[in-house]
Amino acid sequence: MALPPLGAEALFQSLGERGLSRVPEQWRRNTPVVANLDTDGGGISGVRLWKIMKRFFGQAADVMEVDHPALAEKLRRASPHWMRHTHATHALAHGAELTTVRDNLRHASISTTSIYLHSDDLTRAQQMAGAFAAVKDTKSNQSA
Repeated sequence: MALPPLGAEALFQSLGERGLSRVPEQWRRNTPVVANLDTDGGGISGVRLWKIMKRFFGQAADVMEVDHPALAEKLRRASPHWMRHTHATHALAHGAELTTVRDNLRHASISTTSIYLHSDDLTRAQQMAGAFAAVKDTKSNQSA
């Protein structure tokens, strides 16, 4: 998966703190991206990461509760999957191509990724697909 610069820098910093190389070609395939706090070099489980993120969302919600109660409630319901959805939505809203986001999310179908498009973007994507389908149909009819 392609990481944005801020994410890559955080990863490199974490690897450096663990005494590991910043050079991707020198990484071992089984090196965990998120390490546990033990000295064994192991990673944390998906369940543990989920709990850490839920606790973080809860703490952030507590901080903003007074000034932004609706946002605080939304954060309390947030999950790691919500972060995935947020990543896709923001990437598409800021110009990332649908196919790039599809590949980052490891979706098999572009239609799965298109759920992250907002209505205007979805309408444009559907219209473009229809326009190119019409061109394809015209060419097929001309060659027949």
